[in-house]
Amino acid sequence: MRGKLGLLAAFILLAAGLWGQAKDRARSLQEKLVAPCCWSESVASHRSEIAAEIRAEISRMVAEGKSDREILDFYKAKYGARILMEPEGELRLWAYTIPVAASIVGLAFVIWIIRRMLRQQPANPASGAA
Repeated sequence: MRGKLGLLAAFILLAAGLWGQAKDRARSLQEKLVAPCCWSESVASHRSEIAAEIRAEISRMVAEGKSDREILDFYKAKYGARILMEPEGELRLWAYTIPVAASIVGLAFVIWIIRRMLRQQPANPASGAA
């Protein structure tokens, strides 16, 4: 009897661990998609009916054993690439490069302006002429 109880306990712990992994994976996928109703928040945190439907679909697809790529491709086919929180491929590179480059150029411009303003200030006349 003890052997069966030990086996049952091991099975329960294994099932709980797998269920927790599936739940974490579903949550991760939900955070990679934008809610298509307003395109402003991830499916994981948005409170619309469509976001709730997508969360349920993702959980179902994860339970069916579909890969992350299959699930993301399904939503890209349904809603277009805009559904992804982060763009893929070359667009991802541009999405991260442009803000950094613009910040560097902006900082260089501000430094240039400040140096130019300091250079144009007239020298203080020597006081003491009384």
